[in-house]
Amino acid sequence: MDIDKTIRLRPRFQHKTSLEKTELLDRIKLLKSKYKSQYRLTQSDNHLWIHHLRSREKIFTPNLHLEIIEDEETQTTIKGLYSPNNSYWTLFIFLHLILVCLFIGFAIMAYTKSVVNAPFMLYVYLMIAVVLVWIGLYFFARYNRKRGLSQAYELEDVFKDWVKEN
Repeated sequence: MDIDKTIRLRPRFQHKTSLEKTELLDRIKLLKSKYKSQYRLTQSDNHLWIHHLRSREKIFTPNLHLEIIEDEETQTTIKGLYSPNNSYWTLFIFLHLILVCLFIGFAIMAYTKSVVNAPFMLYVYLMIAVVLVWIGLYFFARYNRKRGLSQAYELEDVFKDWVKEN
C-alpha cells in the first residue's frame, strides 16, 4: 500500500483474501496475544482497530481501522482506513467548521457592504486570510501524516501478519 502517495489525509485501501471471515476473526485473538506489548488491538464484531501504545503516541501517530466484509463464498474483502488519533481528527474537523463559518460570515458582510456602497475590501481580505489559513491547515495535516509514516508502515506489517496465507 502506498500510504504516502495518496492526497487524502485518511488513506483507504481494500485487500481481498481467500481466508474466511471466521478464520480472520479467530486470528484476531492470536494477533492480540502476539502484539500486546507493542499495540492496542480492539475488536467489535467485524471491525478491528490497531493503535500504538499510549506511551508511543504523538500528535501524528496513526491508527488503522479494518472491516471484514464477506463478498462471495470464495473471497473476503478487508477495508482499511488509516487515520490520526480520533481526538486530533475531531479537533481538525472542528477547526474546519470554524473556518467555513468565518468565511461565510465575511462573505455576507462583504456583500452587504457592497450593496449599501460602503467600503468592503476589509472583508474580502479577511476571506482571503481564512482561505490561506485553511490551506495552511491542510499542509500541516499533510506534514503530520508524513511524520507518522513509519508508524503507519508498522501497522501495515501487523495487518500483513494477520492476513498472510500459510
